[in-house]
Amino acid sequence: MAIEYQPPRRKQPFYAVVKWVMRRFHKKIRTVSLDGKLDEQCLYLVNHANKYGPVLYETYFPVYNVKWGAAPMLGKYGERRAYLRDVLYIQKNGYKHGKAAFKAFFEAFFSQFFYKGMKMLPTYTDARLMKTVKKSVEILNESAVMIFPEDSNAGYFDEMMKFFPGFVLVMDAYFRKNKKDIPVRAVYYSKERSLMVVDEPCYLQDFVQQGLDREGIAEAMRLRVNALYKRIISGEFDTPRQKKKFAKKAKKAAKKAAKQK
Repeated sequence: MAIEYQPPRRKQPFYAVVKWVMRRFHKKIRTVSLDGKLDEQCLYLVNHANKYGPVLYETYFPVYNVKWGAAPMLGKYGERRAYLRDVLYIQKNGYKHGKAAFKAFFEAFFSQFFYKGMKMLPTYTDARLMKTVKKSVEILNESAVMIFPEDSNAGYFDEMMKFFPGFVLVMDAYFRKNKKDIPVRAVYYSKERSLMVVDEPCYLQDFVQQGLDREGIAEAMRLRVNALYKRIISGEFDTPRQKKKFAKKAKKAAKKAAKQK
């Protein structure tokens, strides 16, 4: 497929139906920003939350954005099926080959519509990534870009072990072209809490002044995303109803643990 992939127009008829269904059958997700703001032009670094994370971000995140996604999922049917089977299901989710092949066979038929509806920009593991970076800078002049930077080769975890530093290339390229920083915000989606928490903005020049290189910046942002997760599970953002719910769960867990002793 062409490297210079153009994100689709904002209105996607097929995906509009998907979002309509999601909003009626999926529990509503709250969004909380630590500084009370959401930037329209921003680089959002988010957790993947397995295969449904991007769909839920597209459905419930309040800011229009174009996302980074694996290039094979924007390719031909065979490429999509192979990626779903070998990477998503076998490598990252530990499925056996038969089950993975069965799911991938069917999902590959309509996955391209989901990817287009979610406004995915193809990413690569080779030099073509620089084309994606260049396109991302162009998009950031008008809207937001959302990136899932976690290294998920061994699967998806609540606390992320490593961030790929590709997003730092976008931060640097944007600064070089516009002579100013693009705000970068960490975001964490919690399925258990039906909640998205958005961090305060960070800026490239602040990291540079701290003497951080590309890998150091990636690590700093990983820690910020994980810090949001820890604040979420602490109950800091729970509604009164959620506080009661999780208090009951904690009591049940304590009783079960006491019996096992």
